[in-house]
Amino acid sequence: MARWLMLVLFGFLLFLGLAGWAAYAFLIRPAQTLVSDFRQIIALDNSVERQAAYTPPADARLSPEQLQRFLRVQRDVKQQLGERYRRLEARLNQLSNQQAGQPTLDYRAALDLFREGGSLVLEAKKIQVQALNQHFFSLEEYAWVRAQVYAALGYGIPSLDPQEILRQIAARDFNPKVELSKPEAPAANVRLVEPYRDELTSYYPFTWFGL
Repeated sequence: MARWLMLVLFGFLLFLGLAGWAAYAFLIRPAQTLVSDFRQIIALDNSVERQAAYTPPADARLSPEQLQRFLRVQRDVKQQLGERYRRLEARLNQLSNQQAGQPTLDYRAALDLFREGGSLVLEAKKIQVQALNQHFFSLEEYAWVRAQVYAALGYGIPSLDPQEILRQIAARDFNPKVELSKPEAPAANVRLVEPYRDELTSYYPFTWFGL
């Protein structure tokens, strides 16, 4: 009986150890790396040439020219990531479909993407900064256009606090939620972006990282 109890206790301790390792390897460590990369992403934003404030139109309507510049930025990112993007494309589409119409983002999905992508997000940001400069975007205009485009498709954009996410995960809250902001979409915006739905949707998970 004593030997059986010892085996049960050993098995239980082994389970706890494996569970703790899995939590660290698959959640805590990726979150820590993500916070580190977010700091670099924020620093890269300083390389955007146009830093002036942007005043959006009162009717919140996107212009066709804005949408085309926005698409060109995303296309530059995807093209220059090349095979790395294509390897993740099916996963990106799956995550996009899961988030359609949701008011919050289950951040485990974002961490899964980050873990699979390695340094993909940081590389994408470097490319994006170059594309923003090439296509005459300021940070504020790009952020506004991004929010309007995805609102017209029924998606929200997260307001991220990486430190808060890391705090939640470190406290063993392995299901942190991030609110998704989705402004009211004018009908004109819906008509404008609808022909590009598939292309824009495939890129959507990158917006979880400020891209």
